[in-house]
Amino acid sequence: MVFGIGWYFFQFTYENGNVSSQKTIFVRIQGEEILKVKEPGEFIIRNQEGKYITTLHFDGNKVWVTDSNCPDKICEKTGKIGPGGSIICVPNRMIIEFKTDEKKGEKKIDVETW
Repeated sequence: MVFGIGWYFFQFTYENGNVSSQKTIFVRIQGEEILKVKEPGEFIIRNQEGKYITTLHFDGNKVWVTDSNCPDKICEKTGKIGPGGSIICVPNRMIIEFKTDEKKGEKKIDVETW
């Protein structure tokens, strides 16, 4: 019985060796949150005026950019990021953050300057 409870706890609480948590991708342009992603897929990011900015991919574990309209393409070269990582595009003033809810109740201060 103890073994069964332990197995159940391990099986449904842990995911790939890490504590299971909600994974969320936040996309902000000029400090304004324009997209919040919780499900895997391909997403077209447009600015407030509707102009194409980038194509974002999320597979449930990693997030990456495959196309961007910026001249440097640094966001594409960043590659795949995991929880706690971010992709920043300075020409488009865009930040893509990969966060988890593991630390509930923790307040952080976030400042953006361009």
